[in-house]
Amino acid sequence: MAMAAALGLSACGAQPPENPEPPQNILNLKVEGLSFVGPNTIKSGWTTVRITNDGGMTHHGLLYRLPEGVTAEMLDEQLVRPIQASLTASIEGDIEKATRIASTFPGWMGDIEYLGGPGMMSNGVTGEATMYLEPGNYIVECYVKSDGVQHNYNPVPGERGMVLPLTVLPEAGGMEEPDSNVTLSVSNAGYEIIDGAFVIGENSVRINFDEQQLYNNFVGHDAHIFRIDPDTDVEAAARWPDFFPVDGQQTPAPAKFVGGIHDMPEGSTAYFKVDLEEGEYGIVAEIPDAKAKGLFARIEVTNG
Repeated sequence: MAMAAALGLSACGAQPPENPEPPQNILNLKVEGLSFVGPNTIKSGWTTVRITNDGGMTHHGLLYRLPEGVTAEMLDEQLVRPIQASLTASIEGDIEKATRIASTFPGWMGDIEYLGGPGMMSNGVTGEATMYLEPGNYIVECYVKSDGVQHNYNPVPGERGMVLPLTVLPEAGGMEEPDSNVTLSVSNAGYEIIDGAFVIGENSVRINFDEQQLYNNFVGHDAHIFRIDPDTDVEAAARWPDFFPVDGQQTPAPAKFVGGIHDMPEGSTAYFKVDLEEGEYGIVAEIPDAKAKGLFARIEVTNG
């Protein structure tokens, strides 16, 4: 009788929902000063990196996997600090010194695997990018400049700037591949919308990196979206994401950047979200002479 009662209670008790919410695997970060603040571990598989930028200026969140044996401390000492020293020499007009410092960059720099992350986002914008991540040691980094100093650089020895070490754990997060309302292809020829359309409000953008190449030994094809207002200097906004000129990525940005995604290996697919108002926008890559190379496009977002 007791067993029958227990079975009856079980049958009448709360039942699991027929359509349970799928698991999420989200790394929520926020900008405080010149630091990323948030967790430093995340499960593997489909992973969303979401950055709330209330830091007062334009930032981004490049995500990359460190080569085996390379630590965040090595990254700071052997790469971030020499890059800043080379940049400072260039700003001061000492190109010979800048070139000499650049020749000391470590060989492992070429083994860094760039894997997306939220693109350029002005103050007040939340950037969100979703990538499939394997277990390993990663970095989330912003190297936008203010007064000629990269945001990833901290002048205090042993202290990091906007460089967040991130461990992607072997445990799978179980998140499903996202849906999208528009699919964007990026290749050597430029951008092409191959399915759907950008709409007013939230957009989930699937991006296919159909072709990829390396520019200046650092950056490749990616996608950063900015709003084109009547007073926007489109030429300046399209040039701004190129880091290498001394005024490249120098705050303040010449337009409102609303998000996007950094570069990934050829053949990769990822997703990013952007919230768009009615109007015109530009999509540009963080490469030298992006417009001349065809890596700039205009899109019109309308009600109909």
